[in-house]
This record gives sequence, structure tokens and C-alpha cells, in this order.
Amino acid sequence: MSYLALYRKYRSKNFDELVGQEAIKRTLENSLKIQKISHAYLFSGPRGTGKTSVARLFAKALNCEKGIGHICNDCPSCNAINEGSHPDVIEIDAASNSGVDEVRELIEKVKYAPIQSRYKIYIIDEVHMMTNSAFNALLKTLEEPPSYVVFILCTTEPYKLLPTILSRCQRYEFKKITDAELKKLIVRVLSEENITATNDAINLIVELANGGARDSLSILDQVISYAGSNIEESDVIKMFGLVSSQDKIRLLEDIKDKNTLKVLKSFDEMVQKNTDLSRLVNELLNLLKDSLVYLKTRDKNLITSSKEDDAKEIMLKFDESELMNYIEQLLKCQNEFKTTSDPNFLFEIYLLKLLGLETTSTTQYVAPKEVAREVKTQEIPVQKPIENSEKPANLNSFVEKPIETKKEDPQVDIKLKPSTSEFAPLSVDGDIRQITIDELIKLTIISNKDERKVLTNRWLALEQLINDPNEGPYASLLLDSKPYIVTNSNLILICDYKNTAKKINIISNQEGLNKLVKKLLGRKVCLYALNRDESTELIKKYRNLQELNHLPKKSDIEDTKLF
Repeated sequence: MSYLALYRKYRSKNFDELVGQEAIKRTLENSLKIQKISHAYLFSGPRGTGKTSVARLFAKALNCEKGIGHICNDCPSCNAINEGSHPDVIEIDAASNSGVDEVRELIEKVKYAPIQSRYKIYIIDEVHMMTNSAFNALLKTLEEPPSYVVFILCTTEPYKLLPTILSRCQRYEFKKITDAELKKLIVRVLSEENITATNDAINLIVELANGGARDSLSILDQVISYAGSNIEESDVIKMFGLVSSQDKIRLLEDIKDKNTLKVLKSFDEMVQKNTDLSRLVNELLNLLKDSLVYLKTRDKNLITSSKEDDAKEIMLKFDESELMNYIEQLLKCQNEFKTTSDPNFLFEIYLLKLLGLETTSTTQYVAPKEVAREVKTQEIPVQKPIENSEKPANLNSFVEKPIETKKEDPQVDIKLKPSTSEFAPLSVDGDIRQITIDELIKLTIISNKDERKVLTNRWLALEQLINDPNEGPYASLLLDSKPYIVTNSNLILICDYKNTAKKINIISNQEGLNKLVKKLLGRKVCLYALNRDESTELIKKYRNLQELNHLPKKSDIEDTKLF
């Protein structure tokens, strides 16, 4: 006997074996008990959720020789339906029989009574593939068929059906099968087949199935062919080119550490393994989301897609703002996968964005036609923030030491002592001050490059305060930013992410942040943060004004605190 695929071998033979769809099962069983049988049913929902299986079960329950509502699987009628050879249960694939001629032939046969059973049942699969003319030909028969005829239409895309068809059917919406029910099905099949599998391997198969019973058994079939009678998680990973949990965590850690080389090497390995990058992004989002939920609640029962240990590991290594920023970027990437023609390129670009490597100084102004002169590409005074790649060496007693711009910053160790005064808890929401782009352009013109360079060199000294219960949250927030524009009265910072800039600009956080900045800068300033998009807009506007000779003169700008 030829091999029978698992999804066919373990197809439900009665309503008790049906996986999931409890509401649909109960409704159909009750209608059979009271013999309230409709002339047309529409089963819609995702693939592999049981639409065709339920249609066959319903056909058996209508035609079983033990009576309506019974499914004995012993009588000639039940056996014929199981084998697909019942003369009164006609299954039609609308994908290959979609034309009006096929429908007219069907209508001609409808008028003939059943050959051996009570009902003549037409199961039309993928009904959305039928043409409009075919639907129109079917309308009258579908609305008023002979009393012995039942139509069961199955589709994954009900929105493609004509409203006139939908209104003539009882509609049943099939849902994705829960992970718990799929796991129970796989465990039962493994037991029947005398195959062992680790819990992690089963969970991974369930995840790959994405709510489809047929998909779960098809995947299991493939894995058995690859791994034999003992299935490990690594077998599933190798079979489908997946990324393990530890590899995903390692990738996120390398991104956090700004280790570009390791991140791009990991990406290259994924491409070589033909990893489904869209699935990977979805898995990373689930891992980050579960870690954020665990960070907020410490309730493992609320973790839906990840292992508790993985969520805990991520929670310990990333703070809330980092998790939110990563989720924000990956959601954008996930959305753009729908339209891109090159998912590898798209994912690599988003990895670079997460690493904070995107440039903000390549935008070039194009002069309008009426400006009859050549556009010159000039260096503008808005500099990119200097990376904190080197810690200040040998700084011995620096506290609130003013910056001297006429000579090199003194090479002595910075020792930042925690403040004895109380700091208010860092706010994550609240009123925010706004600075106009025109005001920022003025600050750009009078910016002190030398002072900015020295302040950037001192910036890493804030690491000494991270573990302080009062100043730690403020120091951590400032370390997620970099000095961008420095004047006598104002300091503009740049942040990779909008959420970080927002927290810095919250009015209630300003006092605590300024106390720390004063330790580095030697004076109190007006503090404001830009995200990368805002800094790009600033550069665009600056270049436009520069090319048109409309920039304010430095001598006309008064350096006063903006608020």
C-alpha cells in the first residue's frame, strides 16, 4: 500500500476528533439533532483549519444509515464518504471548474434525486475562484434547490464572493487553531506513530504551523523524514532554515553593543541558510514584546510566544525604552516586507538602522529653476555627533569644571560623585517644550565646535552614575544621546530614537538632567533633544537657506536661553 500523508491519515472521522472550532461543532450538532438543515452553508477561514473536513463530517451525519446526526464510520455510506467514492456526495474544486459551463452542468444534475442516500451534497472547495458569470448561473439553484440537495461552499477568501451568494448561505467562520490544541494533536499523532520528540521541537512545529492543523501535520511529516524516530529542536531548525532562540538573543545583544561586524556576519549566515526573514522579524517582535510584558508584570503566564528564560534574559539586558525602540523599528520593517521586491536588502537596512549607522548628512539641496547659478556642495556647520569611542584618560578631580576652548581639555580623571539631594522619579510622559526649526538654525550658526568636542569626550563619565538610585535613570537617558549643538546658553542633543528624545524634552525631567549636564559643562543650560529625523530636517532647511543666501548673520544672533 502506498504511503498516506499524516494529514490525510489523521483527518477527523467524527466530530469528537475535530481539532478546535468548538462553536461550529456545537451549532452543527444541534442542528442535526433537531433536523433543522439549511440548503446552503458557507465555511470560510484560514487554510488547514478544518473547512473541508467539517463538510465531509456533516455529509456523513446527514447520510449515515443509522440516522441523521450519527457518524458510525461502519455503514456503506460513511465508508464511501471516507474513501471519496460516495455517488451522492460530490466534491468540486472550483479552482479548476470555475466557468459558467461547469456550473450549468452541475445545475442539470441537481434535479436528479440521490442514488443511495437521503441527501445529495455538493461540497465546492475554493469557491471564490468561480467567475461572476458562474456565480450568477448558480444563484437561483443555490437559493431554491430541491429539498434533498445541500450545498457546502468552502473558501479562504469570502470577501471575493458576491453579496447575493453570501446572503443565501448560513455562514460559519473558522478560526485559527490554538497552539494548545495543535500541540495536543501532534502529541497524539507522535504517540500513534511511535515517534519521540522533545517539547521544544513540538513547540517549534506548532509555531511554524501558525494555527493550521493540516500545516502542523505536513511539517511533522517532513521532519520525520529528515530526523527519523527521534526529533530534536535542532532538527526542525536545520530543516526549515530557522534561527534558534539563542541566536536571536545574540543578534539583539550585538545590535545593542553596536557590533556591526558580528551583526552583518549573522545576517550573511541567515541569507546562506535561506532563512525566512519575514518570519524572523515576526519572531523577534514576539520575543521583544514578551520581554516587555515580563518586564512590566513579572507574570510568566502572560508570555505568549517565547520561553520564560528567553524573555527574562532579554529583560535583564535591555531597558524599556530600548525594547520599545527596537519594536518600533521592526514593526516598520514588517510592514515594508509586504511591498519590497528584495527582502534581504530591506532587512539589512533595518539592521543598520538599529545599529544607529544611518547617516544624516548626505542630503543635498537642489536649487529651484529660477536660481540661475551653480549649486555648490559646502560643508555646513552642523556636525555629526562624535562617537564616544574613547574614554577620557587620567582625569582625577573633575566636578563642574568649566570647559576651556582655547586649549586642550585637561587630561585628568573625571570623578562624578552622586548628588546628596533627592531626584524626582524619571517621567515617561508629560508636557514637552518645543523649539522651532528657525531657532535651531540660529543655534547651529553660533555653535561652538571646540566646546562640543570636549563635552563629547567628557560624556562617558556619566557611566559612573548609572547605578545610583537617584541619578542613575537620568544618567542612562543622557548616555542614549550625544551632544549635537553647544552654545553658551543652550545644549542640543541628538538621539537615535524618538522615545529617548521625548523623555529628555519632558519638562518635569529637565531639572534632574540639567544637574548632571552642569557637572560636565560647568554651567546650567537650556537642554533640548532631537531625534534623527528631526536632525535631518534641520540639515535640509539649513542647506536650503544657505544656497539662497538667506541664513541669519552670526553677529545678529543673540545667545539667550530658549526657555
